[in-house]
Amino acid sequence: MTVVLAALLCGALTGLALSQLGLGWQAWFSLAPLFFLWRRSRGWKDAALVGLAAGFGYHGTVLCWIYSTCRFANQSVFVAFLAWSALALFMALNWAIIGALGRRFADRLGVLRPWAWAAIWTALTFFCERWTPRLCVDILGYTQWRYPSLLQASSLAGPHFLGFLIVATNAIWEQVWAEKKEPATARNFAVALGLVFCVWAYGVFELARRDTALRGPSGRVEFLQPAVDQYEKWDAQYARRIQDNFEELLSRPRDGAPALVLWPESSLPFMVGADRSLPQPAAWSLKLGAWQIVGAVSQEGGMVRNSAFLVSPSGAATGVYHKRQLVPFGEFQPFAFLSRFIGILSELGGVTPGRPVQPLFDTPLGRVGATICYEAMFPRLARADAARGARLLVNLTNDGWYKDTWGPFQHFQANVYRAIEDRVTVLRCGNNGISGVIDPWGVATARLDLNLRGRLDAAVPLADPFPRRSFYARHGDWFGALCLLAAAGLAAAGLKRA
Repeated sequence: MTVVLAALLCGALTGLALSQLGLGWQAWFSLAPLFFLWRRSRGWKDAALVGLAAGFGYHGTVLCWIYSTCRFANQSVFVAFLAWSALALFMALNWAIIGALGRRFADRLGVLRPWAWAAIWTALTFFCERWTPRLCVDILGYTQWRYPSLLQASSLAGPHFLGFLIVATNAIWEQVWAEKKEPATARNFAVALGLVFCVWAYGVFELARRDTALRGPSGRVEFLQPAVDQYEKWDAQYARRIQDNFEELLSRPRDGAPALVLWPESSLPFMVGADRSLPQPAAWSLKLGAWQIVGAVSQEGGMVRNSAFLVSPSGAATGVYHKRQLVPFGEFQPFAFLSRFIGILSELGGVTPGRPVQPLFDTPLGRVGATICYEAMFPRLARADAARGARLLVNLTNDGWYKDTWGPFQHFQANVYRAIEDRVTVLRCGNNGISGVIDPWGVATARLDLNLRGRLDAAVPLADPFPRRSFYARHGDWFGALCLLAAAGLAAAGLKRA
């Protein structure tokens, strides 16, 4: 029991690095005791239990807002606790597998042990990020959100490289403790320190040339942040008030006509039919002579979709994007049979996902790739659009469910990583925030904070500092794939020796 509690604490302390407390530095040390516990486990089964406890501590801390969200929706304490703990436990399964595989195959490698652990950890995260409907908060590089100089390397090696360094460094700390007098341990420490320094130096170099690269003319973008109460959105008695809310924001004085106007996810209080009629946005497109991207729920051929419509200055919807990655238990039910036992599930689901590859939007600011809500958490979606020629990524979202918990802040930070990884400008428009412009270095150049109602008028440079996008965008997640191959090789060699 003491071991399980210690593992739980290690995970929770690491989870705090991803919180609004800004304890990112803590992630470079907090996992070291976990490797101590793993190495002293009696076998892979015990290591799996230790990993499960640590993973639960991590995800339970990072996703504590799930409980609050359920309570905001008037769910009982029991249902809220069940939703939070079940999700944390599901996400913790990865850490259990990491513990079992690492104890079975990495511990035999002596001096290379920390790097083997890091490869296994990264391989599993890389693999699961591609197929499971997860929140991807277990990408450990996210813990470094306060240190932009460290994040810049993601444009070269993708989202998993920084996490690999964090895991390896923690495993080396444990190795230093256990084998203080071994020269090989000192060499491992020197290599890790050198890699972290190189990552930091590269980031400093990239950020130093940012100001020069962004000089030149710009286009105006308006972000509508209506702060509509999520629990009034689909109540017919509030429909007129919601439309008046947008009318007032759009009627506010402006210095000049915008090139693009953004509405948040599912902003219209009605479903858009097959005719793609959007009367209010269309009227304002004609009045402003501007393009707009409007989030709305659409219905066609019996299918309900979470969509974003591109409205031209003539008022016509000339393009549409349908959300690809749906929210489990929100937009679809992974276990529909449970609805007879858990009442909350009977009210959820029924949304049809869009095709994996959809046309980009052509706007005066360049080609735009769209994502809706938590799609921003998935690096592969943004990378695919950037590789196809998107110069900007637009993320329409509605974080009204989460009020002022950690959830909206984690969601906003995910867009920072997408901007850096692909070297694109990200435009994020949220119902209740956080809305803003994130440049290709991950710097928020304009921002309207959480739970503020208003219209953000921002400038977006017309020059493209990265016309070829990033190395990662062009070549994919080569580092994650390399770790997967390395982990497979370790497993094959270990099984052959057994």
